[in-house]
Order: sequence, then structure tokens, then C-alpha cells
Amino acid sequence: MGLAAGAAASDAVQPAFLDPATITWRNLTFRARSFLGNVDTNVSITITSADSVAPDFIAVPGNRAVQATGPVVLTTRIETRIKPLVGFDEVLTTRAWIDCGTAAALQRIRLREGKEKWQKIYRYTDAGVFRIRKKPKDADEVNQLPLKWTKVREAFYAYPTNGQECTTILEPGSLLLVATLMSQIQQNHPLQLCVFNKKQLHRVKASVNGQQQLKLKYEEKNGNGQTPREYRIEAARISFYPTTPRNANETPEEFSFLGLKGQFDIFVDRISGLPVQISGRVAAFGKLHLRLQAVEYARRLNHGQ
Repeated sequence: MGLAAGAAASDAVQPAFLDPATITWRNLTFRARSFLGNVDTNVSITITSADSVAPDFIAVPGNRAVQATGPVVLTTRIETRIKPLVGFDEVLTTRAWIDCGTAAALQRIRLREGKEKWQKIYRYTDAGVFRIRKKPKDADEVNQLPLKWTKVREAFYAYPTNGQECTTILEPGSLLLVATLMSQIQQNHPLQLCVFNKKQLHRVKASVNGQQQLKLKYEEKNGNGQTPREYRIEAARISFYPTTPRNANETPEEFSFLGLKGQFDIFVDRISGLPVQISGRVAAFGKLHLRLQAVEYARRLNHGQ
């Protein structure tokens, strides 16, 4: 599951990583408030047949794209709205397709809306990532859909070959699922993950870093409406430490996850499997805590509260 060669101690957790039966939620809403502004993030996941999403994938030169290994794939959609006290609002939307059998990233589409607009499509291959970047060419195209944007640039970002090849490449959004899994199985050894961010491959160490008492207050959504939940838990703290292998020809990029930069923590309720808080640094705000505001479950749970 994105392990560097030699990290076989973590292989035992791989088969259950994206088993739909282990994912208790389908939609999560987080919010952070600061005197410098607000950040709202919505995360949704769906299980889709591999055949139905295949037409959404872009073609890559050489026909070496990573393919789904089974009949279904996991599709994620993450929307982050950043509203600074000073400056322009920004909306970042990311859709990703992930192989359920291996956790490998298949394709990722990022869309930025605000003062600057762009769309970036990443198709993962066995040797690197093929990217198509689209922007509006002029004022007439600014209000058009990305499909109509004509300022297009293609690029290929090869994976480094330094003797530490990765068995699987992840995309950043799937780290939310990694945290959920690690909290549920009480993983004692750090995982060494390989994650492609914007232009570079990052090594990300994920480890269980103790527990923290948190007060939860959120809405549980279901077919009958909304139910308020409020209680205290001892949440598992999963810490992520990204590093970028140095390349003489490149300046290392800063790792980004849900708008957070660099190292970050995800706190998970071990009973429900819910990620209840995400803590890290946002460039315009400093340290922020994205706290769970609403959840829609994949199936009805007994909270035991």
C-alpha cells in the first residue's frame, strides 16, 4: 500500500485497506475557524464499477497507465473552501480514483477556482505521472467550464530511480483512509508510504502517535434527517511526516493535504472509525484544527454512547 521496498513488515495490513466493508462513512464535513479566516472541507467516497469509470480516464503515451486489478474502484471527492480575512476566496476540488485491490492511485483531477483558475489531470503510470494542465486562455474563457479551456500543457513526472522503488503509489487524499485503518487495527509499526503530490514523489511516514481526548459535536445524517451527537472520546492520533527525495535538478515541493502544508495529524475515533479532527498548517492561517461537523454513514452504527 504505497510501501517502499524493504518495508515488508506493513504488508499484512494491505488486503483490508480499501475493503468497502471496513469503511463506515460515506460523507464527512470538517470546519476550522480562525481570526484570520475560515476553512471548510467536505469529503465523500463511493464504490464504483471499474468498467463504468474507465471512460473517465485520459490516455497516456506508451499505454503504461496503472489499471484497476478488480471489478470495483474507490472514488473520492474532496472540496476545500478557504476564506481568508484578507485576500481572495479559493475553492479546491479534487476527484481521485483508487484501486480497491492495491490502494494504487489510478487518476486524480484537481480544480482550482478563485482569483486564479486551473484544472490539472494526473494519470498514474508504472514509471511516473502524466499530467494535463488546463487554464482559461482569455477573459472569454474564464466563465466557461474547464472542458472549454484552451490553454493546455502536458508534462510527465518520472519517479526517481534511486534504489528505493515503491511497490504502490498513493494519492494524498487516500491518507485519510490510511489513518482510519491504522487506528482500527492498532498498527504499532510506522508505515513508509509513497505519495505523488503535485510534481514530485514524496516519502510519507505514518505512525500511531498516542491518544488525545477530544470533545465531539457533530450532526449525524441519515434518511430520516439529522441527529446531533455530543460526547468525549480518546481519539487515536495518526501522525504523517512527509519528506521529498532531493533531486539536483528540482527544488523540493512542500507536501499538501486538504490544504494543509507539511506534517499533519489525523485523529480517529476507534469505536466508530470516524476521522474526527485533522490538524496542520495552512499557509494563510498558521496552525488549524479541522473538526468534524457532519457525517453520513455507509451503514447504521451503534455508538454505544
